[in-house]
Formats: sequence, structure tokens, C-alpha cells
Amino acid sequence: MSADAVRGGGQQLHHFKAELFKALGHPLRLRMLELLRHGEMSVRDLLRELEVEPSTASQQLGILRAQGVVESWRTGGTVYYRLRDPLVAELLDVGRRVFATQVTEMQHLLDADARQGGAKRTRARRSSTLRRAARG
Repeated sequence: MSADAVRGGGQQLHHFKAELFKALGHPLRLRMLELLRHGEMSVRDLLRELEVEPSTASQQLGILRAQGVVESWRTGGTVYYRLRDPLVAELLDVGRRVFATQVTEMQHLLDADARQGGAKRTRARRSSTLRRAARG
């Protein structure tokens, strides 16, 4: 395989990933996927859970369907959706773990900042007390 073919394949992969993450990059679409991770759902059930207008849900489901993240079918008058690939649920789990890690790290930084700020306030009080004592 030539270097150009490998490079071209890499570009296609990056394009695919970018489009996938773009499809995942909307809060309502993520909520839809979280619901669908537990199995197929009718549009009616999705609307009830999401509490959005049908046109809004339809637009967002269309984006997910066009990207190949979900698939749909009709039975009678009911349209159903499900995840096309169970790996999407794993991707959502990884996203949740990344979020949890960042929240934990931010909490540690805030705690350290609070401790440092508390230490500065304690030093300032001691200094003030010493100055009053020296005057007194």
C-alpha cells in the first residue's frame, strides 16, 4: 500500500470521527442516545421522555440516523429507533468517565485553592494580631 493511500485512509478516518463527534455534540442528541442505550423506543416514548416538540425530536433523530448512529423502522403507524452499534453506549460511558475525572480534578483544585486561601487569611490575622500587640 502506498503512503498516499495510507494518508488518504487516515484523512477519511479523521473525517468520519469528526462527523461522528459532531453528531454526538448536541445535548438533546446525547439524551436520546442515553435513552436508546437501554433498547429500542418508539418516537412516542422518546417524545414523552424528552419533553420536546415532535419537529425538534425529528430533526435531531434525522441527524443521528444520517450519521449511522441510530436506525429506525416502522411497524404499523409506529416508528421505532435503536442504537445501530452497541459500541455507542460504550462511547457514552467513556464520556461519562472523562467528565467524572475532570469534575474530580476540578474539585481537588478548588479544595487546594480554598486551603491556600484559608492559610493566607490565617497568616494575615496573625500578622494583624501581632501589630496590635506591638502597639498595645
